[in-house]
Amino acid sequence: MVLIGKQLQLSPMRDDDIAEVRAIELAVFPTPWPGSAYQRELNNNRAAHYFCLHRNRQVVGYGGLWAVGEESHVTTIGVAAECQGQGYGRAIFAALVNRSYALRANFISLEVRPNNEPAIHLYETFGFKVIGRRRGYYTDNGEDALVMWSDLIHAPQFKRRFLAIWDRLEIDGLGARPDDGFPSS
Repeated sequence: MVLIGKQLQLSPMRDDDIAEVRAIELAVFPTPWPGSAYQRELNNNRAAHYFCLHRNRQVVGYGGLWAVGEESHVTTIGVAAECQGQGYGRAIFAALVNRSYALRANFISLEVRPNNEPAIHLYETFGFKVIGRRRGYYTDNGEDALVMWSDLIHAPQFKRRFLAIWDRLEIDGLGARPDDGFPSS
């Protein structure tokens, strides 16, 4: 899906975005993060990297990850309810994968609810696989989380798949396209 003509802009999340992010979070998640969590992440967590997707200057989605050693761990991704199914989650996730390349990560991990089929499908589209389960992970209902993991993100098959997705996105602020090759160091 190509996102054209919607005046989409991806940018690092700022303190000014938190109110809009929080409104989306409250509307789409059964257990939203506490109100102060994003402020702590942005201002106190050096491993944190968060982005917002704006449409006509309004936040319509967001995502974040932590850089931990050779791994990027996706901490959250959310899209406003009225904007779901339009490719915004794909764009945000592509930005997180791209940031992982920039951070020189080798792998990406995340947790997802087993009944969140659209998210699971999205992650599988990028080449992620379910590798395990965290029992009782979600505090609202004790539901397990599926643990999903990428292959080596520099491996030719993973990178080709990612670049095919990347090349169909047209959003300001996505950053530089990763090169096609395997890193030399």
